[in-house]
Amino acid sequence: AKQISDEELKEQVQWEKRWFWSFEGYLPIFQKCRELNIPLIALNVDSEDLGLVEANGLPGLSRDKLQKYVPDPNGFAQFARNRYYKTYVDYVISPSYELHKEMGILRTTITGQLLEEDMSFARFFSGRILWDESMASNAYRWVVDNPGGLICCLVGADHVKFTGGITGRFQRMAKEQQLDCTSVILNPTLIDTRPSGSVSMLSNVAASASGPNDLTLQLRYLKEGVAVGSEESRLPESTGGVLALADYLVLSDV
Repeated sequence: AKQISDEELKEQVQWEKRWFWSFEGYLPIFQKCRELNIPLIALNVDSEDLGLVEANGLPGLSRDKLQKYVPDPNGFAQFARNRYYKTYVDYVISPSYELHKEMGILRTTITGQLLEEDMSFARFFSGRILWDESMASNAYRWVVDNPGGLICCLVGADHVKFTGGITGRFQRMAKEQQLDCTSVILNPTLIDTRPSGSVSMLSNVAASASGPNDLTLQLRYLKEGVAVGSEESRLPESTGGVLALADYLVLSDV
């Protein structure tokens, strides 16, 4: 295979156009994969298609495009009806939307299209679940096509924690084949385990200095029919279950 430089990689994947995080932050991973001859696989939605969803909702995609990212529409719809999923949305996705709104970054789509008003929660949510479903389905497809293979997906903590993102979707797809899916969060801080915007940077630094004891490791959800915030919801017998932050947490001093 042809060897290209780090700068050529950045240019050829159109990094500046398609992603807002620093290329240099990812570069050591790319370099290590090249050194060990580990192939890299793009799992996410094409930026142009995600931009259409952020501007118009899921109906903004053609049926063929939607099928590309959501090959199992029934499972996709059923996943959102899980008893725990609303709790996950309220704890993870809704606060993320509010934080984006406070930061003033909901007036443009991921491709830079200027919107007349802030992106609605419905369209933000649609983009988020399409993102998670696409990454899960592409990872699942690779595992099916490569029996006995191991795929390691490098994604943001919000897409892993409390099962409601990529991991839970992959588990749904892989249930019949009994394929393993293990979630690992590297060096989580207080911010990673609480709703977006609920922890200041100063509080996060202070909590990090004291170790992992303040991390939220489980997310409790209620039984069907129990209203959030009601007296009944505070009773132990009203607990429907708990969602683990992840299967493993890796903490280091580096």
